[in-house]
Amino acid sequence: MAATGHCARKPAMPTEHGGGLKFVVDVETNTCEVSALTVDEARAVAPDINARLTALRRQWEASGDLHALLGGLIFCQRQLPEWLVKGLMQNLRQRLNNPDATRFLAVRYAHDVLGMTMDESYDWASDNVTDPSARGGRDTMMKSYQKIGRQVAEIDRIRRRPPRRRGR
Repeated sequence: MAATGHCARKPAMPTEHGGGLKFVVDVETNTCEVSALTVDEARAVAPDINARLTALRRQWEASGDLHALLGGLIFCQRQLPEWLVKGLMQNLRQRLNNPDATRFLAVRYAHDVLGMTMDESYDWASDNVTDPSARGGRDTMMKSYQKIGRQVAEIDRIRRRPPRRRGR
């Protein structure tokens, strides 16, 4: 099978040996050729794919890293029904692009790294968050911090920093 133009996602196509597909892109002519892997090509790439999937699995199991989960899903997407891949990808994107989490991390950065009080951290975050979906005022930063803080408190054991004394 050959296609020209952009390499669009095609439905999974079984091959005689159960292997995958390869995409050859020529950027000079803006063409894309899709063909089934030969048995030898499938055998050659299998160890690399298995090693990458194993690394992603370890990363996911060790830290719950959603990026590792997303990477594994991308590697295996042709083996799953299209509706399942779309649903899982959409769910992961929503979790990775969570404005509350972005705000929480900005407040924590200001507090933990920059050494600001919590009040200063909320103000700093409201002035410095660049993601349009996460921008907001001081109250928005505080509400998001409290919301996410409750979710991670058991894991993180968040401790309030004692207020700095003025004049020292």
